[in-house]
Amino acid sequence: MTTTENTTTIVVREPLDPTPEQLLVLKRYANASRASFNFAYGLKHEAQQQWVRGRDRLLSEGLSREEANRRAPKVFVPRGSDVQRIFLAVREQPLAGPLREGEREHRRMFRWWAGVNAIVCQQAFRDADTAFANWRSSGRRAGEGVGYPRPKRVGRCRDSFRMTSVRLVGTDLRHVRIGGEKDPAGQRALIVRLHRPARRLARAIARGGVVKMVTVAREGSQWWASFNVRIALPPPARPSRRQKEAGTVGVDLGVAVFAATSEPVLTAAGKEQLFVNPRHLDNARRQLHKWQRRMARRHVKGLPAHRQSAGWREARDQVAHLMGLVAQRRASTQHLLTKQLVTQFEHVALEDLRVKNMTRTARGTIEAPGRNVAAKAGLNRAILDVGFAEIRRQIEYKAKWHGVTVTAVNPAYTSQTCHRCGHVDRKSRRTRSLFECTRCGHVTHADIGAAHNIKHRALAPDANDAH
Repeated sequence: MTTTENTTTIVVREPLDPTPEQLLVLKRYANASRASFNFAYGLKHEAQQQWVRGRDRLLSEGLSREEANRRAPKVFVPRGSDVQRIFLAVREQPLAGPLREGEREHRRMFRWWAGVNAIVCQQAFRDADTAFANWRSSGRRAGEGVGYPRPKRVGRCRDSFRMTSVRLVGTDLRHVRIGGEKDPAGQRALIVRLHRPARRLARAIARGGVVKMVTVAREGSQWWASFNVRIALPPPARPSRRQKEAGTVGVDLGVAVFAATSEPVLTAAGKEQLFVNPRHLDNARRQLHKWQRRMARRHVKGLPAHRQSAGWREARDQVAHLMGLVAQRRASTQHLLTKQLVTQFEHVALEDLRVKNMTRTARGTIEAPGRNVAAKAGLNRAILDVGFAEIRRQIEYKAKWHGVTVTAVNPAYTSQTCHRCGHVDRKSRRTRSLFECTRCGHVTHADIGAAHNIKHRALAPDANDAH
């Protein structure tokens, strides 16, 4: 969700139900978007390498790196509009070299753009601009660094494209129109059915929302349309009376119990404080391993994806389908929990977890190999399957809709501290779930005790991060 002074942008995702013929068109649009990005990437990468060669010459002359960077010759790096102009000039070029056997004329070098809406290519050129801009500015802004951009490879990148000419059709809210080419010989517009009525999108448009951009992407075996809708900023939300009465809740995230709360949370099954990890990835692991092994056995080394056998493509599609189901089930669990928290409490306290540091590999190096590498890899998978960072992100943006305050506290020793007397001792945690204070003898579930400590730290005057 992006917010400006008077408006905000929300994203509404709708599942598509295309026919087999429409699937081919969506894939062709996605391939055109990928190829357009790679075309822009090639021009920008060559310009960057030209600058590096000039800088390296200065380094070889004995200049320092800072001085060489400052004195390196300037190089023209084409932006999106420049790439568009270059592409229009060369897109009709034929392949160089002699004709193949049976060919009467040369094939075009860039065949992927034919029949594709021009906006798809233009947006891909802008994506390349964004990728290089993020890389250049990563050292000058807060947050994690961004690596050097890479080209998009078939089978390695997500099938997606962006357009502006996508809109609802009819009053039944079950169809969307995806724009085509103005050229009669190009691809005509598609009327694609939706899996469900787009009621949320219709409500946003009825409130004065304007669809600015639509991303059509494949996740697993399912295609989705994500509408970026610009709507007027609603008045600041205030917590309800029930939220004020409930007050503050501390939330401890984990693996065996993926969330423990200091106060009971009302769910469909009653009031709960311990939310057992559904382990979506582990539940699908048996089927995933079966199809991944088939995919590995049927793979022919050296052949690109489009030239692999039908059996390999079948296994690949099954793996993608299973991973898509896992992602959808995980998202459903996360959305359900986060909505319950922000609608039932006035203040939500979380741990300020550094997930990237928590999930670093224990492999080590050849000189200093790691220990318990397999166990650490399994723990990393379990942490990422829960989605600590995603749960926090959802709570933070949903809190703005319900007038909720979110506080992130220091997670140090929350599971080793008695929330009754404040005594800190790692021996108090007898087992993974049992906490028995070595000073006062208080007994509780370890995760619930940690949630209480998170709540107490959030209510302290020097709480780490409140917003």
